Amino acid sequence: MKIKKFLSEITFWLHLPIVIILFGTFFLPKFVWAGKVTFHFWYVLSILAIEFLWGLVYLPITRKIDIICPLTTLTEYFRGVPFKSKKNYGHSFIAELLERMGLNVSYIAIDFVMVLTLVIVIIQFIWFN
Repeated sequence: MKIKKFLSEITFWLHLPIVIILFGTFFLPKFVWAGKVTFHFWYVLSILAIEFLWGLVYLPITRKIDIICPLTTLTEYFRGVPFKSKKNYGHSFIAELLERMGLNVSYIAIDFVMVLTLVIVIIQFIWFN
């Protein structure tokens, strides 16, 4: 059981660099990295595509098209949550991280921030690329 706890923590913290790059790229000045807007767009699009495809794998279980993070699914599996459980495919790393930091944020708020991030990245790509 200790190995699953260890693996769940590893997969949980593997999210952190992904999220830091996702939001940190906004704060990197363009003169430091001229291609940051293009990278950011394709980075976000790649993550979205992976999560969309994983959501299609889960389509028979969820009965709806959804964006599901495979890394979160794996983390929850290591915690003992079955693949078919809503807690497995309906979990948010960002919400859990903020909760661990003492900030309770709703999943709706996280979803809103993620959609807003996507919109901003697309606008940056169209206007500043």
